[in-house]
Amino acid sequence: MSKSIIERPIYQIINYIYAFFMTNLYFLLLISPFIVVYYLAEFTVQNILLYYVTLIPFGPAFAALLKTMDKLISDKVIRPTADFWQFFVRNFKVSIKYWLIQWTILVILIIDIYYANLNIPSLSIVFLIFIVFFLLLILYTFPILTRFEVKMKNLFIVSIYSLFRYIKVTLLNATTLLAFGVIYYTVPGITVLFFMSLICFFIMYNLQPVFNQLEAQFLNQEE
Repeated sequence: MSKSIIERPIYQIINYIYAFFMTNLYFLLLISPFIVVYYLAEFTVQNILLYYVTLIPFGPAFAALLKTMDKLISDKVIRPTADFWQFFVRNFKVSIKYWLIQWTILVILIIDIYYANLNIPSLSIVFLIFIVFFLLLILYTFPILTRFEVKMKNLFIVSIYSLFRYIKVTLLNATTLLAFGVIYYTVPGITVLFFMSLICFFIMYNLQPVFNQLEAQFLNQEE
């Protein structure tokens, strides 16, 4: 018996490409203020406040993209427009609250590195290590907050626990983060942002075993 058109590989491939393209487009739309600032103002400590404000929408946009990719992994098909904006609204409050905390910490660390280089260069590596730690933590906190309903304090605790407990997944996510950095330095400008949907897809794919174990733990605690 011949397969229907929606079961054929070519249709599925086109469906995935369309999903990646459209969700990435919505992500870029939400962070468009940052894109404008990126081209108009150099990233310096003097302009850090401008970058801080324009990147505030990144949190909810990133959360929406992650959750949409999570659904694509589980259901194999999504409605890019409806699903992305639905998840954006649903997770907006918790994602922007968390992102404001995390983004503020990162900006403070960036400023610390700047002044450490001027006065005590040896301290720069310490602040850099903290930045790397928080970036890796983001690759757990955002996916977890889109998948489970947790309080802010518990979100940090569970994410830090997962960061060290699931070391293999952490290394896979670190590789994803490293690839993001390599693309940034290899491809001019903000071209890397056009790969965000694909990056989010791989992050959520890597985290599926973690989600399953965390879900089992949460259920056991409730019982």
